[in-house]
Amino acid sequence: MNIAYFRKSKHSLEETIKNVKELATKNGWNNLGEVKLKDKGQMLLVCKEDWVNDLLEEEHNLLGFMPCAISVFKKGDDVMVGTGQPAVIKALARTAVAAQMATQAEEEVKKLIHEAAGVEELKVKKVKLYSTTTCPYCKMEKNWLDEKGVKYEQVLVDQNQQAAEEMVQATGQMGVPVTALEFEEGESEFVVGFDRNKLSALLGVK
Repeated sequence: MNIAYFRKSKHSLEETIKNVKELATKNGWNNLGEVKLKDKGQMLLVCKEDWVNDLLEEEHNLLGFMPCAISVFKKGDDVMVGTGQPAVIKALARTAVAAQMATQAEEEVKKLIHEAAGVEELKVKKVKLYSTTTCPYCKMEKNWLDEKGVKYEQVLVDQNQQAAEEMVQATGQMGVPVTALEFEEGESEFVVGFDRNKLSALLGVK
């Protein structure tokens, strides 16, 4: 799982910063302050009070993972905008409330980043399913992908040592299924386990 989410903006540095501020205010985010990133950009501290209060009540140890610091900066000739990946909270959450908050935050944060950058959601170019011949959850995901009409490559790691090492190196996980999604702009995401909600969101299927 990626721990951060960044996109290349179609706007100038100044325009992108302005967009983030205006969109945050429009969508009810509290403006907590700004941090200058030398002469390369700004970190905008914005957050939703409900999200903070939910975690405070449910799992305060996850507060440090809140996606409240949205950074806009120059990287070479490109302007990048992004923040920490809210899916980290979902992966660590032990309560339904915290997991639900993370799902909502992920949707809203990515929407804000896309609108500020003037881009659409990244489209999936390639899907690879790492599985084994005996894994029941792998078979369930395979059937689900077939049902949704998703094209994918299945790799049986119990028959392909190189693929098994590739999977472990990329995710740190030895269990299956693991789904590798390759997006436009060279981005990639790994989903560990058969997570229907996460896969549906990434693949744009219902």
